[in-house]
Amino acid sequence: MAQNTFYLFARREWQLLFRNTSALVQPLCFFIIIALMFPLSLPAENELLTRIGGGVIWVSAVLATLLGLESMFRSDYHDGALEQWLISPRSLPLAMLGKVFAHWSCTGLLLALFAPLLCMTFRIPPDQIWVLFLGLMLGTPSLSLIGAIGAALTVTLHRGGVLLAIIILPLFIPILIFGAGMVTQQAIGGSTASQLYALAAILVLALTLSPFAIAAALRTTIN
Repeated sequence: MAQNTFYLFARREWQLLFRNTSALVQPLCFFIIIALMFPLSLPAENELLTRIGGGVIWVSAVLATLLGLESMFRSDYHDGALEQWLISPRSLPLAMLGKVFAHWSCTGLLLALFAPLLCMTFRIPPDQIWVLFLGLMLGTPSLSLIGAIGAALTVTLHRGGVLLAIIILPLFIPILIFGAGMVTQQAIGGSTASQLYALAAILVLALTLSPFAIAAALRTTIN
């Protein structure tokens, strides 16, 4: 029953996302455009690009993730699916975990996969590219899980994007600090273990607590 709930909701979310291609393309295009603004505005030989590249890509990933969060539950609210989930005998936290996993695999995972390509425009060395990719693979799931809580709290608002950003962005800051810090530490030859463990710990906490927080937020908001 539990495995079926996770799989069914993940499959449903994948089907909806692939039908609505704009939901897939917009965050990725936004991510690429923001990141490319800096190489285009600075001289190509400027060493500043290499120093700030990791941080710029991380900030771009955070903003692109935020862009895709507002619509996470919006269609489900308008077509009445949320009310059905609340009265369903299936586990709502597990269902939300499946939904967020599918959403991350079509947004955060794509951002992480495209990040190494953007690193070329910043002249980032290969060893730092690997660290950046690993950090994004650990950090973007946490961004989606934490962001889904804010999306659940603002689902009934007509234009809740600004409120969602106010609620969620402060919670994203630790992930951003540790993620960008990994690249900085690698650049100066330091150890990235502390930042890596911090991102892993945040991910474990998000996986454990966020599904229940999302379910509670939906029950509070809808009821």
